[in-house]
Amino acid sequence: MEPSYRSGDLLLVRPLGRGAPARGDVVVLRNPREPEARDLKRVVGLPGESVGLADGSLYVDGAHLPEPYLDGLPASLGLERRDWTLEDDEYFVLSDNRARGTDSRHFGPVRRSVIVGKVWCRVWPPRGLARTGR
Repeated sequence: MEPSYRSGDLLLVRPLGRGAPARGDVVVLRNPREPEARDLKRVVGLPGESVGLADGSLYVDGAHLPEPYLDGLPASLGLERRDWTLEDDEYFVLSDNRARGTDSRHFGPVRRSVIVGKVWCRVWPPRGLARTGR
């Protein structure tokens, strides 16, 4: 999920309970391919929407979706067009680091039932603390 989050970050995650994730939320979900594993992904598509990747950009219901959290990284790698239509209980989730992440582009939309919780805040390191790698 770089650049937003990095390996080793300590995060507080709030269970969703009966709530629903919103677009832009970073969520913890059970990996659809490895149910024992947990992944961190960003919600970009909501139930009933159409999601498309084309020419390096993300589109929701035909409108370009700006993604400032990518910090200059492309929304999509390559120029091929891919489209998904989400059902009533499905969400489209993407990694912020699209070059290294496995997400809905690979395993398809996810049902609400696989989403464990929403990232509430980063506890460590604080946002202003430099990451030196030491």
